[in-house]
Amino acid sequence: MAFSRRVVAALMLSTGVAGDVILATFDGAKGTTHSWKQQNDPVMGGKSTGTFAVSDGLGVFDGEVVNVPFLKAPGFIKASVVDMKPFGRIFPDISSCEAVTLTVRASNAYAGYRFSIGNAHAAGGKFFAYGYKSHFSPPVEKFGTVTIPLENFTDYWDDATGEPIKTCQDNKDYCPSAKVLHDIRTMAVWAEGVAGKVHLEIKSVGATNCKAAVGAPGEVVLAAFDGSAKHSWHSENDPVMGGKSESKSEVVDGYLDYSGSCRIVPKLKAPGFTIALTESPLLAKFPDASAMSGLIVGVRNVGKSYSGFKVAFCDSRIGFTCQFKSYKADLVVATGSDFVDVFVPWKAFSNKWDAATGKHTAENPPTASSLRSITQLQLWTEGVEGDFHLQVKYIKAATADGEVHALLV
Repeated sequence: MAFSRRVVAALMLSTGVAGDVILATFDGAKGTTHSWKQQNDPVMGGKSTGTFAVSDGLGVFDGEVVNVPFLKAPGFIKASVVDMKPFGRIFPDISSCEAVTLTVRASNAYAGYRFSIGNAHAAGGKFFAYGYKSHFSPPVEKFGTVTIPLENFTDYWDDATGEPIKTCQDNKDYCPSAKVLHDIRTMAVWAEGVAGKVHLEIKSVGATNCKAAVGAPGEVVLAAFDGSAKHSWHSENDPVMGGKSESKSEVVDGYLDYSGSCRIVPKLKAPGFTIALTESPLLAKFPDASAMSGLIVGVRNVGKSYSGFKVAFCDSRIGFTCQFKSYKADLVVATGSDFVDVFVPWKAFSNKWDAATGKHTAENPPTASSLRSITQLQLWTEGVEGDFHLQVKYIKAATADGEVHALLV
């Protein structure tokens, strides 16, 4: 079976082996093809000019850096990713990686290439200096992969020359932060501080030597109740048309205790719902789950036999939309005295479901983009009348035996 390089990278990460993450390509692939915008030096009459275009699966950065007349020093041109979202990530989490990689080819030995990630601004930094930046030297007339260690990047650099004022080695405060690496937001390629002709062809941008986000191979912990993963949970009950369902959720003895009764809504003559869910999506932060193949819920059903449990998550930060456009799947838990792990593959989830019953109305599993930007976890009782009592130890994104993760968008 042939795997794309992105599937291979995902599998390497899911097993805890150091691997690669693809951040940007120019081949039209969803999830890694981004919108780029070129900019010329706008200050003090800058005369540098450039273009950025996509051609034959390459990003082509072309132009010339010349002196800014007023400064009598070279200006810059740059091309940046501009398809940023107000909320949610467009790039994978690279906080476990060691370096950024660029597969590139230059037409000449121009010496002013730089690359930047994010929009960080150092305390006391220059007015126009945003993002962590590093110099790089591309191979000339042939493609090769340039590796830029993350420790080479700094957000304390001179906005007139692009040169670092203080490096990451000088002071850890100027190193790329875990927060930025978790969500780099944007990236840019620069030609700066050196006069000359510029022609750079970019095949891909990635990160390398990336390790699994948690110690256990093939698992990413999203929620736990032993103090290791801190999210507050609360209950909400069916509020519409005189709904009578009730529930409560509280953390006790290392697990979430979720109990109550799903009752008939008098006006609808059908069961309502209850939900146990994490705090507002505006406040929540969850790790990237896109390299995994589903959820594992460590759970115990200590109540009567109840068949209306569901597990859900969403990638929207708007409360109402998050709750009722979440990706939802059935959670089948037999009554018993022991905790068991229930695996629910991504293909079982859908965000197309009936608001009255919770039943799926269409297959629409989550994309990798959604799994990179989870903003809320939810447990539901829905569509089935009855009392329930569920205890949950953890919720993990995981790769189960025999499951091959192949979500690419």
